[in-house]
Formats: sequence, C-alpha cells, structure tokens
Amino acid sequence: MISLPKWGVVAATALSVAALVSPVSASDDPSGRHRSAAPARVQVISLTSTSTGTTVVDNGTPGPGLGDQIIITAKLFRNGRSYGTEAAVCTRVAPATTHCVGTFSLPLGQLTWQHLKTTPVGTPPRDFDVAVTGGTGLYRTARGHAHIDRIAHDGGAFTLYLVR
Repeated sequence: MISLPKWGVVAATALSVAALVSPVSASDDPSGRHRSAAPARVQVISLTSTSTGTTVVDNGTPGPGLGDQIIITAKLFRNGRSYGTEAAVCTRVAPATTHCVGTFSLPLGQLTWQHLKTTPVGTPPRDFDVAVTGGTGLYRTARGHAHIDRIAHDGGAFTLYLVR
C-alpha cells in the first residue's frame, strides 16, 4: 500500500457516493439540464455518505503512479437514516487523473456510475458531475448524473438527477 494525500481518499469517497438513488416522487428538473429529455421525469435526490473503508493499492512502479487504485466502501444515508452501501474503485490513468466506477446496493436494486476526473495534485475536486450508467431492479432504466456539492474527510453530500 502507498500513502496518498488525504484529499485523494476523501475525493474518491465522495465520488463513490455521487450517483445514489432512492425512491422519491418524480419532479421536474429545476436546473433545466435535461430539457432535451422531455417528457421524461427527473428524480432529484439528496444523499450523504460516511466512509467505512479505504485501501490504496500500489500497482506498477513503487510509489504514486499510473495503475494505482483506491478502493472505497461507505454507508449511505437519506434524511439521516441508513439507506444502503456502496463500493468503488478509482484507477490513476494519468499523473493527476483518475477513472472511477462504483456500484450502490440499495433496498430496491443497484445503481452504477463512472467518471474521469483531472484535478491538480493536492487539490480536492469540488463542484462537479459524474455519469449514472445503469442499474438493476427499480433502477434498471436509470440514466442521468450526480452533482457533487461537498467533499469532507468522513464523507460527502451530493444531489442526484435521475432521468426515468
């Protein structure tokens, strides 16, 4: 294992909670980001997460470099109540760029997401979007994005815009 700056672990944890879904009544997208999706409905869902584990795997040349991975697990919360778990893997694909994929286990199915993010080393990413790539169960037709609002050492806050 290698040591990464604290922001790297925090960013990966927040990114891994970026695309969560819970059953909520559908509403129009207030941001107008999905106007082309009409007449589809957009669920707007706010969630938080708490990290339950982070492991850094040093692949390839010893020390930080291409191929290194951050493996993340977290508990998910909706309105302060437990609402599932998540797992994600972020792989360094360039000196300041990671490609992350994640899966969320929720009461009514699973949801997947991914993103490619470049951030200056030593600077936590903030105010960005990740793509919802699919799901199972209630989320089998899921698409959309999640907006990361806040990243903190122990978790994060985000808003999901799920087109259905």
